Amino acid sequence: MAGADHDDCCRGAHAASQQGEFTQATVWDACRDGIQEAIETQLDDEQAPPVIIDGLPTIGKTRHAKEIAFDLDVSAAILTHRYETRDQHLGLAAEHQKTVVEVPTLDRDCPTRRGEYGSDWAERINDYRLRGASPTYLHHYLQDVLPCMQDGDCPYLARWDAVEEADVIVGGPAHAALDRVVDDRVVIFDEDPGTAYRTEFDANQLSTAISTFLSKNEDLPIDDHFGLIGAATNEGMEAIRDAIRDELSDNTSIARPTEAVDDDDGHAEAPTAVLAMLELGGPIIGDTAPTEYDWDDQLREEAGLDYVELPDGSQVVYDHAESRVVIRRPPTLDAARAVVGLDGTPVEELWRGRLGVDEIVSWRILCDDCRARYLRDVIGYEFVQTTSHVKPYSSGEYVNRRGDFGVIEAVANRHDTTPGVITTKSAAERLFEEPSSEPFIDIERVTDQIADVKHYGALRSSNDFTGTEVGVVLGSPHPGDRPLQITAALEGFTAVRGDEGKGTDLDYGIPERPFLRHYREHKIAQAVLRFGRTTAATVYIHTGILPEWLSEMVTVGPEAVTIEERSEGQRGVIRALLDEGPGTAAEIANREGVSIGEKQTRDWLKRLRSEGYVSRDDSQPYTWGANGLADAPHTAHVRLPELE
Repeated sequence: MAGADHDDCCRGAHAASQQGEFTQATVWDACRDGIQEAIETQLDDEQAPPVIIDGLPTIGKTRHAKEIAFDLDVSAAILTHRYETRDQHLGLAAEHQKTVVEVPTLDRDCPTRRGEYGSDWAERINDYRLRGASPTYLHHYLQDVLPCMQDGDCPYLARWDAVEEADVIVGGPAHAALDRVVDDRVVIFDEDPGTAYRTEFDANQLSTAISTFLSKNEDLPIDDHFGLIGAATNEGMEAIRDAIRDELSDNTSIARPTEAVDDDDGHAEAPTAVLAMLELGGPIIGDTAPTEYDWDDQLREEAGLDYVELPDGSQVVYDHAESRVVIRRPPTLDAARAVVGLDGTPVEELWRGRLGVDEIVSWRILCDDCRARYLRDVIGYEFVQTTSHVKPYSSGEYVNRRGDFGVIEAVANRHDTTPGVITTKSAAERLFEEPSSEPFIDIERVTDQIADVKHYGALRSSNDFTGTEVGVVLGSPHPGDRPLQITAALEGFTAVRGDEGKGTDLDYGIPERPFLRHYREHKIAQAVLRFGRTTAATVYIHTGILPEWLSEMVTVGPEAVTIEERSEGQRGVIRALLDEGPGTAAEIANREGVSIGEKQTRDWLKRLRSEGYVSRDDSQPYTWGANGLADAPHTAHVRLPELE
């Protein structure tokens, strides 16, 4: 097994065999030992590749990384997305003798950015940052006018001295791009760095940024985006192409931060986009378009994308369909003493490209069998899958309010608690914020039965649902074909959706479907394991898409769940009983808002009585009254399985 000398199926099993039992403490020990060994292996051998620790979100990766970093004999950097997690590291620093310092950020350390000198200055600084200027560059370039630099260095700059001297520094993934953060340190990435090193231009932004840069640069022979297209695609303009290359390729970095502050429409990466467009032959596809670079014909012909790596190491994908450019500038980690990534659902292809390394290895803490043993037997998870349908909810278009609300209310009633809910951002807005176009779908009635709602995109390293004993995961995420194809192209793959495959069979022609798994199955697994974490939890999974290892742990599947949506007329009867009290079938059928006739009303009242929500007396005609109807799921009748 990679990174270990024993014959057990995984590190967790090995730790259990050594200690004589398989417990939470055993698995945590295995995680800690794995991180420790990953670091020591690289410290002992400079040629050893970076290591990803493949460990479930519940096994203490963050805490172990912090403790190990504090105990090292060499300096370390812990890089994590969330300020909350950084604060946890800093808060525990008092327990150790090492000096621990947070890497300064504009949002926390610059008074100008925080608005202490007015909103105009704060917005101005934020705009420069969005256009690619680094915080340090801004403070030096604008030092004569920047309010926070008038009485000495801004706290943002002043705190860098402490960072460079600290034993342990805590920052974000973007800080890995700074040599003074990573050089001669053990670097620990707490979760995948994601898009920390990416810059994206849509068609309008691209044209504006390129034209702005070209128009004011007198050393370049063209002055706008259209001129660049002509130079890139016209065989007779070789001299112009050479002049542009000479001007832009001689620099250590093609990016120029001055472009972000010298013009309202400028961007630091505009020169990178110019050179990339030139080398890719521009947006006009032609066999004779001259370029110094070879492009991938399959990527261009099948996916409508081009990829190029520029002299400064930046990687660029051009989208012909949308005239979109994505620039990635991975960090340089060659001078780091060791590099370790922590990830509950890692994809090696993504980690390797995002960190800019040629080789990376993944060490699993628990094999699939031991994952099941740990989550079900040790932690006490129960997973109920309520549907076999994919339910692609990223756009919000396919959200089913009646079914989803019915599941939420049924879960809340079954467990007599307010569950946490995780879904996509668009689905959350559609479900809980947009008014319903259908009669008697009471959003407030449902939100009152929910502890909190989070969306997939806000879950990275989140502990918000720790200790929550009941959770609901609604629908599956998917960014759309184009983002997935661009992500794949950056890693050297051509992703093309198959003609027939969709839903659970969706395929992009790449073995093992790494990028689809990253965006879909892995995000669902991360969401499911946000509940409980260190305590038992029951999680209802309202999508048919799960990683294979998690689907094998499902306690009860969709065949044991029934969801019968209530019609407008049926909901009207429920509301009439709740609002106006008991009545005969005829009386209820004639009430405002009831759209079905007397016979259908009577049949529906009998059904509600069989469900236990309506009572009737012995008189003729019967008088029907609410009997627990206020607690009944009002949009759907949902039968959930009994759990032990």
